[in-house]
Amino acid sequence: MDIDWLIALGICAATAGVEALCAGRDPMRRLRALKQPRWSPPNWAWVLIGLAWYGIAFTGLVRLLPFWPGSRAPVLLLVALLLGNAAVNIPLFRTRQLGLALACFIPYWLLLAAFLGAACPLDSLTCALFLGYALYQIYAAAWGHALWRLNRARD
Repeated sequence: MDIDWLIALGICAATAGVEALCAGRDPMRRLRALKQPRWSPPNWAWVLIGLAWYGIAFTGLVRLLPFWPGSRAPVLLLVALLLGNAAVNIPLFRTRQLGLALACFIPYWLLLAAFLGAACPLDSLTCALFLGYALYQIYAAAWGHALWRLNRARD
């Protein structure tokens, strides 16, 4: 196994651990306790979305790590994206501040744009994967907004 694969796997495992810590105990139970938009995916689909996210991040890391140390920004920005994605679990699941979780989209999208600007010139597959992820973010923001509106009394 190539060292870049091991490093990428380690980064993904570490950030998944941080995400689990940020989400707290049984985030799916907490999610089920909220009023959901009619067009919410079932809980099992959220698990698949999370696996797809880590698959995209792993692929991006494996493809960008060979450019290290000459081009550090894409890798560092991707790690920041992973940590930012994990951090939003604090207001979403731990403190149940859905408005704050929704507000997190703005800095997250700026970080995603910076990552795309740094990564796209280096690798077209990573660029394509993260452009797809950027499109998913439109759905995620609409879902987050609907979730906030449906649960404002709890926020």
